[in-house]
Amino acid sequence: MKIRITDLMADCCPEEAVIGNYDRRLAEKINRNVLQRISPANSRAIRHRRLPRAFLLAAALILSIGTIAFAVVGYSMSHRKPAAEEGLVSGFRCEEVVDGKVWNSEILAFPDAGMVFTFACPGEMMNTPEFRCFWLPDEATEGLTDEDGWTKRLFRDEGEKILYSISTVDYIRDGMQLVLSGDVEVTGEETWDDWQILKVTSDCSRLVYPTYDRANYILLYQETTGYLVLIAGEAEMETLEHIAGEMEIRESDIPAPESAGSLPVSSIDLARG
Repeated sequence: MKIRITDLMADCCPEEAVIGNYDRRLAEKINRNVLQRISPANSRAIRHRRLPRAFLLAAALILSIGTIAFAVVGYSMSHRKPAAEEGLVSGFRCEEVVDGKVWNSEILAFPDAGMVFTFACPGEMMNTPEFRCFWLPDEATEGLTDEDGWTKRLFRDEGEKILYSISTVDYIRDGMQLVLSGDVEVTGEETWDDWQILKVTSDCSRLVYPTYDRANYILLYQETTGYLVLIAGEAEMETLEHIAGEMEIRESDIPAPESAGSLPVSSIDLARG
């Protein structure tokens, strides 16, 4: 099958081109979009592996437009520590929307909020993400996979310790807030292709009702689709990083949940159930 480079450029970045300086990060995003278009499985992998032959075509495309800057609107994830004068972090959570009507909803408040993650989304996703893991420290005690290993949740409970919890977050939309309790610190922030990777640790030992003393979290956020996968656990951060480095994420055939038209909020604290 032949694919014209001009067609790839039009699909990956149809906005009007403006002459400008070379933008390395933008070039990497365009490279990623090209790979997704020509990939037969349309999978979005973050697992380190040898570059496919298709990369050569994408690289040639990047070189040909290296001096052109495009006005690309992407997804983004920001984080902040709530200020004392802000008061309680609170918001609306919708449990179910049927035919545009909210049947179950509630207002939530988080007195122990240590960090708030907020999302900017230019559009809502059509289908939700799914993942498969090529390495785990121990077999999951909860969560089912299909015959190829694809799933939306894996969990390892060792009784006194939650080793890991891996899950997709399927309701991300513009203005969404995710809250993490405890004394939260960012331990690492980087980018893999078009994935924004945020690593944080939460110390809950001083909370009134702590469920654990300390837990680690890795948020994997794709800036071209808005997909979010959360890896959490009482395992060492190095173990969670190993899981993240040996997994693959792609679009599933499960539609995203309907929006209630409000700015929802939810907790991502590590918990059973």
